[in-house]
Amino acid sequence: MRRTFLYGLMTAFLVAGATTAPRAQAGRQILHAYLTGGAEAPTAVNTGAYGHAVVTIDPAAGEVSWVIDVFNYPTGLTASHIHVGSPGTAGPIIIDFAPTAVGVSGPFRLTGSTRNFTARPERGIRSMEEAMIAISAGNTYVNVHSQANPGGEIRGQLCPDRGNENRFNGIALCNPQPQ
Repeated sequence: MRRTFLYGLMTAFLVAGATTAPRAQAGRQILHAYLTGGAEAPTAVNTGAYGHAVVTIDPAAGEVSWVIDVFNYPTGLTASHIHVGSPGTAGPIIIDFAPTAVGVSGPFRLTGSTRNFTARPERGIRSMEEAMIAISAGNTYVNVHSQANPGGEIRGQLCPDRGNENRFNGIALCNPQPQ
């Protein structure tokens, strides 16, 4: 009887541990994306524009911040955000950068931070923590939209520097290209 009780108790702990969502470890995580028109999906964009995005997630504060440097932008900026999705696919927006520099071209920088996200339960994003899990694993991308290309002028997959830097579960679906 006692052995059956102990086996039942151990099984309950194992099931509870296996069904618990991953939680962030302490500390911020920095991710990079190299933005090009060739990375746009479903159709690549032939453009001279390019850029680099640095996105920082802070699970303790529930905040996402960004610095995006863009060069050779041919027509006016219309929007920029983080989408959930793998390379080569088009996915929905989960973090809006809400740029105040709408209409700029040439070189420019976008900076900001937010604690807001757009839920995408059909994609597994129901909370800011789940948005951060997708970001930290490399399952999101930065997209910068223009007047000439409203679907996106340049895009890049957000990747941790190394796979083991994912603060949630250690899984990284990509690594940024070396500079």
